[in-house]
Amino acid sequence: MTLTNFLLILGSACIHVVAHVGMKRTRDRAAFVWWILLWGGVLFAPLLFVNRQPIPLLGWGVMLLSGLFDAGYFAAIAKAYETGDLSVVYPLARGTAPLLTLLWSTLFLGESPRPGGIAGIALIAFGLYVINLPRLGAWLEPLRELNRPGPRWALLAGLCISGYTTLDKFGLRFADPLFYTYLVIVISWLWLLPYTLQVTGWSGLRAELRASRWVSVIAGFTTLAAYAIVLYTMQNGTPASYAGAVREISVVLGAAIGIFALKEKGTSMRILGAALVAGGVIVIKLFG
Repeated sequence: MTLTNFLLILGSACIHVVAHVGMKRTRDRAAFVWWILLWGGVLFAPLLFVNRQPIPLLGWGVMLLSGLFDAGYFAAIAKAYETGDLSVVYPLARGTAPLLTLLWSTLFLGESPRPGGIAGIALIAFGLYVINLPRLGAWLEPLRELNRPGPRWALLAGLCISGYTTLDKFGLRFADPLFYTYLVIVISWLWLLPYTLQVTGWSGLRAELRASRWVSVIAGFTTLAAYAIVLYTMQNGTPASYAGAVREISVVLGAAIGIFALKEKGTSMRILGAALVAGGVIVIKLFG
């Protein structure tokens, strides 16, 4: 991975956490997610007039499936935040994705990460497990957390992340990263529309817009921009497994914001786990 791609992914991670902080603090998460995607579609709508490249039927099929995984991710992460802390849900969702992405990209994309890269991904996954330890030595405690709905929804969100990341690496051959991201975001919004109307209705959407206002606008911009940056690095040679893993440095930011800004209960294990995630990212950069 080049230094430029590495720094771009780190920057993407920093702005990606914005939407999750807003999602955790909002009153109606399903409605907030819907507005995030809508604002992303509105703010980047000029791309429809700038990019007129034809997309083959296979490309549309990939984007439709990627959009379905993306919609599943947003729906699952919104449900997870209903009962789970940001500093627990965010690491679980983002942490399961690198291992699954490594598996899918090896099986379906023919990627062959170096031993150092695999070690870095494993270190990230281990760090995310440590984040959920109440104390050193309580190794089975995170598994017991799966009895609660929040962590289970977070794991489903991680599965969806790995699905759309792998699909998007393949789909980039049909469109440039920013235009591709825009189309997938719009498709995700359309996939979510029936679910959102069933859960919140138009009245709930209007109430959430009045409550969140500019927060949903900023989250919509950062959501689309952050992932477009990741896709740009993948188009420029970064393996999907590396891009997905390095992006999880946002977990460190999520844990820090959850503990220090949102006043969630913090433990030394969360701090240690975040440090291990950061260490895994460094290993990927140096030896991947």
